[in-house]
Amino acid sequence: MKSIYRLKKNYQYNYVYKHAVSVADKNFIMLYCESHAKPTKVGFSVSKKFGKAVYRNRIRRQMKAAVSAVIEEVVGGYNIVFIPKKHQAYEFCDVQQSVNRLLGKAGLLQ
Repeated sequence: MKSIYRLKKNYQYNYVYKHAVSVADKNFIMLYCESHAKPTKVGFSVSKKFGKAVYRNRIRRQMKAAVSAVIEEVVGGYNIVFIPKKHQAYEFCDVQQSVNRLLGKAGLLQ
């Protein structure tokens, strides 16, 4: 995923957590809020409760790949954070379907 589409700083995540609207399905929680930046920026948060670093990094890579496939179709001007719900391994097709479903449910797809 390109650098211009990522949330990088802690204060950006804190802003989303404070002002966000949440949308969820069985696999993920998506928090989103409006921002002043033109491109939509996306962040990923995986708790240590999810497991060891190998498993956390794997789900983070899957979420990044799923979002990078549809980031051009997302409406601009939002900050988004994805959080996995269950503490289990996901198949990539499930991750991709969940990301598309959540973005559609929030009305952020063009």
